[in-house]
Amino acid sequence: MPSSTQSQIVVSIIAFFGAAYIWVFGAPFFATVIFTVLCLIWSAWIFISIFRGTDELKSAAIRHALAVASGVGVPLSIAFVVLMVAMPDIQRVITSIAASSRSGLSPTAVGFALGVSFTFILLCAVFAISHSVWWATKR
Repeated sequence: MPSSTQSQIVVSIIAFFGAAYIWVFGAPFFATVIFTVLCLIWSAWIFISIFRGTDELKSAAIRHALAVASGVGVPLSIAFVVLMVAMPDIQRVITSIAASSRSGLSPTAVGFALGVSFTFILLCAVFAISHSVWWATKR
């Protein structure tokens, strides 16, 4: 059973806020493990449904968006990391956010989680834009 776009959007929003809750408020270890396993299962199901779906046009759109997200989103993420290193004001903002976290993690771990979250959001944004552009050009 392939997933719908609405269910993908809902689960992505839930995953984003769930990860943010875990990183900021420090959820119990068992809850974090369950959340991570559910996210991995959802990702595997989506990945399998892309290549086993009966709708060839939808599968082609998602494959195109994945290719663009990896080909454009990853270099953009690297460029933003280099930009962050070159700009001390951005470093100070990230350091203050990491220091004010109540999760019990070290500021380094919180800063790393913020970087991973930023990369995830950037890749999802590039995926959504390329997916929308692909459908706009095919209609």
